[in-house]
This record gives sequence, C-alpha cells and structure tokens, in this order.
Amino acid sequence: MSRYRRRSLGDAFGYLPGEQPADADGWLKLNTNESPLPPSPRVAEAVAGAAAALSRYPSPHAEPLRSLLAERHGVAAEQVFVANGADQVLDCCYRAYAEPGDAVVHATPTYSLFPVLAQVFSVRDVAVPLRPDGALRTGFAAEDAPLRFVVNPNSPTGQWVAPQELEGQLEGAAGVVVIDEAYADFAPASALSRLRHHANWVVVRTLSKSYALAGLRVGYAVAARDLISDLDSVKDSYPVDRCAIAGAVAAIEDEGHHARIVETVRRERARLHDALTELGWDVLPSQANFVFAQPPPPQSAVEVAARLREARILVRHFDAPGIDARLRITVGDSAATDRLLEAVGDQATG
Repeated sequence: MSRYRRRSLGDAFGYLPGEQPADADGWLKLNTNESPLPPSPRVAEAVAGAAAALSRYPSPHAEPLRSLLAERHGVAAEQVFVANGADQVLDCCYRAYAEPGDAVVHATPTYSLFPVLAQVFSVRDVAVPLRPDGALRTGFAAEDAPLRFVVNPNSPTGQWVAPQELEGQLEGAAGVVVIDEAYADFAPASALSRLRHHANWVVVRTLSKSYALAGLRVGYAVAARDLISDLDSVKDSYPVDRCAIAGAVAAIEDEGHHARIVETVRRERARLHDALTELGWDVLPSQANFVFAQPPPPQSAVEVAARLREARILVRHFDAPGIDARLRITVGDSAATDRLLEAVGDQATG
C-alpha cells in the first residue's frame, strides 16, 4: 500500500475473490460458483463476429441486449440497466443513492462485497443478522437508510425467501431496496414477479451463473423507469463492450442450453446435498448453485478444505464468525460431484 491511499480504507481493505488457478492445471474449481457447463456454442461465434467492429464504441445502453432483456422480462427497455457484471450494478446503486455518511443496510452473513463498497463510498455499513431460516429480521426494514440490499438466494448460505414472504419482511422499508438475484434462476421464483407493486425495488441479475458467462462480465437491473434513469446517470460511459453484448445476446437466445445448465445444477445440487448428509455433514437447504455445509466432527472446515486442496479440489471457506465452521461448495456436473464425493469419502475413512 502506498502512503497516498485514503487512510479511511485501512490496511486490510479490499474484496477477496475466490482462488483462480491456471485453467489447465487439473484443478476442480468448486469455490467461485461458476457454471458446471460451458456457455452456449453460439457465444463464441457471436463474440468473434463482434470483434470485427471493435474500432467503434459499443452502445452506451448495451443495445440490442437491453431490449432483449426487457422483452424477456415483460418490461420496457427503459426499465433495464446493463453493466459490467452485477457487481458494477451494485456499485452504481451506492453512487446513485447513498451520500457519504448515510447508512446502507444489508443482511449478514451475505455477499462480502457490501462492506468494501461501503468504505469506498464513505457510508456507514449496517449489517442486520439473518434469522436461522434465512428470513430477514424485523429490524432490517425498520433501519433508517436510503439504501438496503437483499441477496436472494443468499450467499454463502444458499437460503431463499419466496417473493411473497419477502414482501412482508420488507414492508415499510424506506429508500431503495436492491434485491440481488445472482442465483435466482436456480430457485423456484423471482422477485421480478412482484416488481410492479414496488416502486422502490431494484432487482439485479447476472449472466455469470446460469448462462455460464462469468468471463464476459454482464449484469443488469430491472426497476421502475425513474430508478433506472438514476443508475444511467452514474454509470461509466460505455459499461459493456461489444463482445460482451453480442455474447450475452447469443446466450439468452439459446434457451435450450440455458435450460440444460439450470437442470444440471438442480439435479447435482440435490445429489450433493443428499450424499453429504448421508456422510454426516450438516447441509443447509439451498436454492442456489452451491451448498453450504459443515463437516461432521472431529473434522473441521479448515482441515477439510486443506485436504481437498491437496487433491486439487477448491472449495470456499469464510473465516467470519458464525459461518467459519462451514464450506461453500459450488455444484458441478456429475463428474465433478463424483470426484468431490470420492475425496470427501476418502477423508472420512482415512
């Protein structure tokens, strides 16, 4: 760190992403919630075609992707904001709605990017503990704040709250409510179905998970026109490049491939949940593309993660109090599930 950096950020400031080893080294990556399948084969062709026009700036509103997303969700194009990944959408929410010193509310445990963004924008980070079943506590909606975030299904727990129940838990919440649905395609329903009833809701989605486009960085928000106008006013000049726009359009139009990714995750998630439970693990119910599980004693989460790493299998451990006894394990394809369960079984009998 240089002597010029803002002192308010502190020495240990920054978001810590999951480990990203070299692609060709034989690792099984179950630590960053990526898709178990590659993207639609149409994506590469679309990206290559877009590359021929890279001397020109892309559409500042990510057209024709924005209009395609609007059509799919049954809203006007002016109700969609597209950005460089869902993280940039969240960033723009801080830019648009939180003055320095304001309170910004989120649940805990949840996405660890929120406290980092709070420091970047000099706001007060207010973390309200979730109930054991993953529901929001009464105090969450009661906090006086211009901005609050809900991740549903939640990460790292995988717990999900039905949209109608979420409405009740958010009743009376002031300011803008951002519902991060990065994993919603793996859940039974989306808060998009309730959006027209809530003028202050912003629903955030990503193409990284269920469309297998983590490497292209495309995320978006759906909300009332005035809220989307707010986000447009604080966005980067051209937040999504031509290749990402073209690849995203191709992925969305290949509905059959998207369905295969979702079906694979749901099938393997159930299989992984049941197999780990049979081995004595405590596995939380998940509606995401991962499970959050505690190994049986005397094994600790740290020890299991270390032994899996020796077998070139990466899972995610968080050392935050209250969740440090569990591992977040991304759902892979059937071969990945086989390899993980074999390694876990060997540890249990070793």
